[in-house]
Amino acid sequence: MTDLDQEGISGRLRARFSTYQDGPPRRRYLVLAIVMVALGLAGYAGYLLYYWHYHISTDDAFITARIAPMSARIPGIVVEVLVNDNQDVKADQVLVRLDPRDYEVAVAQARAAVASAKGELETAVAGVPLTDESTRSLVQQADAALGAIQFGSEMARHDLEERRGLLQAKQSAVAAADASVRAAVADYERSRNDRDRMASLVKANLVAQQEWEHADATFKTAEAVLDAARKRFDQARSEVVQAEASLRTQQAAISQSVRRVDESRASLDNARSQRQQVRQRQAQVDAGQGRLAQALANLQQAELNLVYCTIRAPMPGRVSRKSVEMGQVVSPGQSLLAVVDLDDVWVVANYKETELTHVRAGQRATVTVDTYPGKTFKARVDSIQAGSGAVFSLLPPENATGNFVKVVQRVPVKLVFERGENAQHLLVPGMSVVPIIAIR
Repeated sequence: MTDLDQEGISGRLRARFSTYQDGPPRRRYLVLAIVMVALGLAGYAGYLLYYWHYHISTDDAFITARIAPMSARIPGIVVEVLVNDNQDVKADQVLVRLDPRDYEVAVAQARAAVASAKGELETAVAGVPLTDESTRSLVQQADAALGAIQFGSEMARHDLEERRGLLQAKQSAVAAADASVRAAVADYERSRNDRDRMASLVKANLVAQQEWEHADATFKTAEAVLDAARKRFDQARSEVVQAEASLRTQQAAISQSVRRVDESRASLDNARSQRQQVRQRQAQVDAGQGRLAQALANLQQAELNLVYCTIRAPMPGRVSRKSVEMGQVVSPGQSLLAVVDLDDVWVVANYKETELTHVRAGQRATVTVDTYPGKTFKARVDSIQAGSGAVFSLLPPENATGNFVKVVQRVPVKLVFERGENAQHLLVPGMSVVPIIAIR
């Protein structure tokens, strides 16, 4: 209703009041009362129009809070339940205890496995430098031995070449001695023939005795030279035989040195192959570290399982929906109870999408609860959900059909209470409320 409409109504009422001024007093009072009531109703209607122009409300709203469902993380038998339904608890307060004996044994076994893995790792680590030093020493010794044998083999080959040269020289000497023997034999035959002729001529007194003596001396000289040549020839042949024997001996020594070189090389290769033991030892160290890490992880898991035997409250709140009893066998994931945080409750109000044009975060609001009529709680807009409730429903509507009816959707708006509004924990999740947001 506008101001002009209100003024028109007031004018008509004044005109009618003036018409009946001159009537009886009783009638005038009745008319005056009617006019006053009409004015009051008009003012109240104006106030309502003004109020709801700047406020929006919905009855599709509920209290929501943080609810922590408590469940077992390990299988076990409940040996102690320390809380009751609707009991207030503090953060980290013990709620339920499971039988820890099996998990204590598992922790002891895991610690023993860790100690064993540490011992194996220490042994493997200590073996690496020892194996490295011993194999390095073997390689150095084999390398030095191979060098010495190769040097001896080279010297033997050099000696063999010298003996071959000496043999060739001896063979040349034999050839020269043989030539000398043949020359001496020829001189011996010639001088013998000359002496025999001179002897015949001396008997015939054809030559002088002196000539014969000269021929006889020449013969004897040739005979001596022949004997000396033959001796030299025999000596040269003996030296050739000795040189050949020495050459064969040196060749045998060369063959033996070659075998020793091959053996030494094989020893060096063996020593080098043993160096692979260092890698094997290092691999054992790596494997030991892996086993130790696995043992530590198993120990940590066993300790965690032992900790899981004690179920604690993750936050302060009130116990609800308790379904666990002492002696009960529980399995992982089984719901035992729930802890509701009553210090952190809020309102989820489902407003029509047409009402959210001017709604912004931080706007003031009031909340009335059906449980406490007449009591008002102060709140403010925290946020608007990024989607209507239908979008996040289990079966979202499918509008891609020919028969479409437009329906005004509702969008959840989160309202948070001002500090201290729920200090007495009067508000609990699920309560129906009526929020009113002041949009201006």
